[in-house]
Amino acid sequence: MIVLVSGATADVPKMPAVIGRLYEPRGRNAFADDGRPWAIDNAAFSGFDEGAFWTLLGRLHDHRRSCLFVAAPDVVGKAAETLVLFARWSPIIRRMGYPVALVGQDGLTMDAVPWRDLDAVFIGGTTEWKLSQTTMSLCAYGRALGKWVHMGRVNSLRRLKQASRFGCQSVDGSGWSKWPKTRLPMAVDWLDAIARQECLL
Repeated sequence: MIVLVSGATADVPKMPAVIGRLYEPRGRNAFADDGRPWAIDNAAFSGFDEGAFWTLLGRLHDHRRSCLFVAAPDVVGKAAETLVLFARWSPIIRRMGYPVALVGQDGLTMDAVPWRDLDAVFIGGTTEWKLSQTTMSLCAYGRALGKWVHMGRVNSLRRLKQASRFGCQSVDGSGWSKWPKTRLPMAVDWLDAIARQECLL
């Protein structure tokens, strides 16, 4: 499992490769072509800016082949509205050559997921939904289909362990960027401990 960080550009390069990058529409960090895993978020949680999203997709287009996923625009906490947006945006993102992620939101069910049209599952939604049995099943089925599985708003050891149990391959959270000098080394230690524990099971 890896942690994708949306800022801390001076601190991320000092970390092992389990620390990657998450680019956001209003972020100012330039692309770093250093082999670290990276993805693109749409920043809908703080307010989607369509113009900035387009600009970001264009700015990073030359590097698209190494991108883990682009989170298609979503509506926080509302699966039905998110699926409507996904139907509009996923063909556009895919035509640009990026892998596309559906952001799972409250109310999403297994049979409603357009599995053939996505490359990744991004677990969003409220905390209650994020930690539900439904979400665990979505993660497991996504992994079985070979989809990348990511969980957002993961900022603690407890949540990292939860994401690991769900089979997530990457996570992100604002805390890693806000306090990088203390939190990023902590993340590396936690990820190492989780990986060692998984090896023993």
